[in-house]
Amino acid sequence: MIPYILLFLIPAFMAVGVPPSAPKKAGRGPFVLFCVLVALMIGFRWEVGGDWSWDTRRIMSYQGADLFFFMSKIDPGYGVLMWLTSISGFNIWFLHLIGGAIFSYGLGTFCLREPHPWLAITVAVPYLVIVVAMGYDRQAVAIGFIMLAMVAMQELQLRRFVTSMVLAASMHVTALSLMPVFAFMSRIKKLLLIVIGGPVFAIGYYYLLQQKADTVIEGYVKTAYSSSGAGIRVAMNAIPAAIFLLFRKRFVMSDEEGVFGIGMSILALGFVVALVASPSSTAVDRMALYVIPVQLFVFGRVPGALGRGSYMGFVLGVVAYSFTVMLVWLIFADNATSWVPYKFFDFDRLIGLSL
Repeated sequence: MIPYILLFLIPAFMAVGVPPSAPKKAGRGPFVLFCVLVALMIGFRWEVGGDWSWDTRRIMSYQGADLFFFMSKIDPGYGVLMWLTSISGFNIWFLHLIGGAIFSYGLGTFCLREPHPWLAITVAVPYLVIVVAMGYDRQAVAIGFIMLAMVAMQELQLRRFVTSMVLAASMHVTALSLMPVFAFMSRIKKLLLIVIGGPVFAIGYYYLLQQKADTVIEGYVKTAYSSSGAGIRVAMNAIPAAIFLLFRKRFVMSDEEGVFGIGMSILALGFVVALVASPSSTAVDRMALYVIPVQLFVFGRVPGALGRGSYMGFVLGVVAYSFTVMLVWLIFADNATSWVPYKFFDFDRLIGLSL
């Protein structure tokens, strides 16, 4: 558990001791180095995470197949990464390192746009980094691209938004279902978005998302498959969403950021309704992972919005809350044994696929 605690304490100390604007100026080196550390811990973990052996077993079973075979059996973009791993001669760390780098780049880009980057990334460590990025490999890479799409939404960059969403869907096709939702809640010109993004969504839905939806319905909904702790995880998004909607006038932000915050908050609260109505908490739980950045967006801004005369007190409060979340999950979660203890990659297995 010590590596996780150290991973948390680095940004936590920086959030408390470094001025909020520092990473946005010339001195962003430490922030970039921390993002590199996150990528390395994701990439070089050994037998850590609930899906640890899934990638290795899949690549080993497809060993010798060509690129198009990999793309047809797995989400196309992730299939490319798995194929590259299969021909590289390296073990699974190669795939996880690439995925970790994509995720960390998306996370760092998203946080650097926030008023207090170190506080935002501190909020990310307990669940988004440790649990999701080290546990749900394909979806973590998709979330990395989705955070890039969220930045593009706030900056009204249409091509970057569409490109990032396409790449996210290529890693985990369920991300495609959020494209019309994000489009609706953005200030990007809707006509251009429909012209450029509409065909992409239509093709992706017909060839990919429809089949995936059928699989989810059969595997999760019809069997009423449930995840322990789903309610807590959905609530973790709903709490900052409610805070933002209740006090949004106190948050200093651009019009684009305001629209983004409102849209993400409504979406996060929508998952509460979905969790109550759906026969499968697992399906809702997995889709709600895409909304986790609302925690970074809100909690990273809470000290400035609500702190006023006690800015540092609110920073410490957010840090303490995040640390508590991490410890509670690592100690009490039903499947925490898949993450604890954290083990670095066995360097005797760097070359050649093996479990």
